[in-house]
Amino acid sequence: MKKILIICSCIALLFAMRASAQQKVKVKSIHRHNEGWSNFGGSHVPGTWVAYIEDEKVHIDFTGEDWNTGRSFLLSELGTLPEGNEGTFKVTRESGTVTFKGEFEGGKGRGFYSFAENPTFKSYLEQKGYSALDKQLMLDIFFTDINKGYFDFLKENGYASVNNENLKDLAQQDLNRKVMEDYFGLFKSESWGHPPLDKIVELREHGVNARFVNSFRTMGFKQNIPLDKALELRDHGVTPEFITSIQKMGYEKITLDRATELRDHGVNPEFIHSIQDMGYKDITLEKAQELRDHGVNPEFIRSISELGFKNLTLDKARELRDHGVNAEFIRKARGKGVKVETLDDYIRLKDTGFND
Repeated sequence: MKKILIICSCIALLFAMRASAQQKVKVKSIHRHNEGWSNFGGSHVPGTWVAYIEDEKVHIDFTGEDWNTGRSFLLSELGTLPEGNEGTFKVTRESGTVTFKGEFEGGKGRGFYSFAENPTFKSYLEQKGYSALDKQLMLDIFFTDINKGYFDFLKENGYASVNNENLKDLAQQDLNRKVMEDYFGLFKSESWGHPPLDKIVELREHGVNARFVNSFRTMGFKQNIPLDKALELRDHGVTPEFITSIQKMGYEKITLDRATELRDHGVNPEFIHSIQDMGYKDITLEKAQELRDHGVNPEFIRSISELGFKNLTLDKARELRDHGVNAEFIRKARGKGVKVETLDDYIRLKDTGFND
């Protein structure tokens, strides 16, 4: 019996050792493969990329060690792409070269990339007085395609002075020549004058561009929109779609200031519909805003109605909220045997300090 147990134990041990050896070989193989990819290029800022082709453009999402960004390139700029098989291709600009390794299939691609900055262009920037040109900034400059002609372009449009912080912001916000041209056109059409570069960066960060401003023109707002008003509209979530959704409910044409006020107070079609669905059909925008400000919502109205107070008016609901009378307070008073009947009685009871 002991011999059988010893033989079985030996067999089990052999199988375990074999399985362990196979597992180690497999892991080691994968590790070697990944090392080959991560060392690709040998230049700084290596990372991964995924892309798709659309309308003669290649939209690429780049991922680095702790960041990611998306940029678009003309298909012609990338040359012949590796279709179906792994290969390499490059994008060369005045600031440097990005080398891609990977493959495309069905208009989609993925792989790894590395960036090699152009030392001659970097020296040019340093001679112009720019400093702290680290690896990441040089890659951002490449993505934005900032070159010698870019500085001439800015100068021609009244921006001869571009300081170190300006350069960094322009690169990080992808304020390339096409984007800047759109802004210059917007400044002219809206009579915004000559905003400084840091204001252009602010507009870009907040998503204010010609398309956003012109969308209000399309829906009938003919007056010029001041620059700060455009920023306010974007920051408060006021869009033509929001304004249209309110007006489609039968409300009069509202101004941009009124739309901003409604947004700030949380008045939107969903809230208005929720009140109307409870039977309050003729609610005005002013009343909707008042209800929001006083914390009156369908849940509050329903909780009071379920206690036997039917036909509750919106004004009475607001009064209850203002005095701190809610369903929990009413139930507690009833539980203590307090003899009150009307909602006004409960308001007076609350005002005397009951339950405080």
